[in-house]
Amino acid sequence: MSKIYIIELCNFEDYPTGGHLSFAKQMMSAFGEQMALIGYSTGSEPVKQWIKKEINGTYYDFFSVRKVRKTSNKPIIPSRLQGYFHLSRCKKELAFLKNENVFIQTPQVLFAINKWGIKNICFRSPGTVNMLISSRYWYAKYFSEIYEEILFSYLQKVNLVLASSDKKSIEDFCSRSKNKLQINQVVQFPTRINTDIFKPMDRELVRSKIDFELQRKLIVTTGRLGEKKGWKFMIDCFELFKASFPDSQFFFIGDGEDRSKIEKYIAEKELTNSVFLKGKQDPKAVAQYINASDIFIMGSYIEGWSTSLVEAIACAVPVCITNFSSATELVSEGINGFICESRQEFDFVENMKKSLIISKKDLIDKSNEINKYSTSRLKKDLLGYWNTESQVKGEEISKDK
Repeated sequence: MSKIYIIELCNFEDYPTGGHLSFAKQMMSAFGEQMALIGYSTGSEPVKQWIKKEINGTYYDFFSVRKVRKTSNKPIIPSRLQGYFHLSRCKKELAFLKNENVFIQTPQVLFAINKWGIKNICFRSPGTVNMLISSRYWYAKYFSEIYEEILFSYLQKVNLVLASSDKKSIEDFCSRSKNKLQINQVVQFPTRINTDIFKPMDRELVRSKIDFELQRKLIVTTGRLGEKKGWKFMIDCFELFKASFPDSQFFFIGDGEDRSKIEKYIAEKELTNSVFLKGKQDPKAVAQYINASDIFIMGSYIEGWSTSLVEAIACAVPVCITNFSSATELVSEGINGFICESRQEFDFVENMKKSLIISKKDLIDKSNEINKYSTSRLKKDLLGYWNTESQVKGEEISKDK
C-alpha cells in the first residue's frame, strides 16, 4: 500500500500528552514503517530534514517542524496557534505531500496545509464540539463562530472526515455546518485500545502488585489533569463517598497542566492521605490500576469518544460518569455502570454506591463487546473507508525532498 504521512504536532513518544498523541501512537502500531511522521522534536533530532527515528523498536521516517521544550505550563501564545505558524513555514520542504496520503487530527494542521494542494487528506476529529468555546484562553470564545465557519469550509475539501464521537454529536456537528457537511460524509470512527493490555485481571493479584489492601475501596480515574476533566467535581464526590467508606482512597492516573492546582485543592480539603496523584503511567500499569479499582469514575465536561472510558469497560470494572459524548453508547445503566445527568455530587455518589453491586458477569459481557474497538482492527477499519492506493506509491524519502 502507499505510505501514509501523519502530521501531528507532537514528538510521537510522550509529548504533549493527550488523545491526539494516543491515537497517533495507535496508528503507528497499526501501520508500522508504512507511516511517516511529521511533528515536533523535543530531543536531539535535527529540524526540517528527514531522518530515521527509532520508536519502540520500529524505525520511522521522521520530519521535525520545530524543536520545542517539554512543559506543562500554559503558554502566552496558544500552542495551537504556534503550531499553525510553525507548520506553515514548512510548505517548501513538504511540497511533495500533494501526491501523498496525509492523515491529520487537528484544525490548526488543516488550516496550515489547506493551500498546499494535497489530494488525499483524511481528517480525524477527536470530538465534535467547538474547541474555542471551552478554551483555556478567555478571549478565544470571541472567535468561535468565525473559527468554525473556516473549519467547515476547509473540511469540504477533505477526502474523508472521521469523527470519534457519538452519533448525536456528529449530527449536531453537521447541523452547525449549515449544509457544508452532510451526515453521510462524516464517518463515526471510535478511538481504539490495546485489548491485549486492557482486559479483565485477577483483582487480588493486581492489588498485591500495586500494594493496596484488599478490604479497602479504591476509586480510580485516568486521563489528563485538566479543568475540562472535572477533577474538582470528582474530588468533591469522593469526599462524600468517603463518609460512607472511611478507608477508601482515590487515585488519579495521568498528568497535565492542572497538577499543582489539584494538589493544592487536595490539601485544602484535608484529603492528602486519601487522594493520590500517581502521575503518568505506561499502559500496562494503567490497566493494573483500573483492574484493582472498585469503581472507575469520570467527571468530564467534554469528551469525544473517551478512550479512558473504553479502557475501563474493557477491564470489566463498573464505571460511574457524567453525561459526555460517547457515554450513552458505551454505558448501559445498571449493567456496566451509571451516567449522572445532573452533575450534582449527591446524585453522582449514589450512582457510585450502586456501581458496587453490579454483576461481574454483566461487566465481563460488556468487556467482550469492547473487542470491536481493538487496535488490532484499526488498519483494516481505516482502509475500509480511506482509499490510499490512488496516490503515488510510497517510496524511500530522499534528502532532496
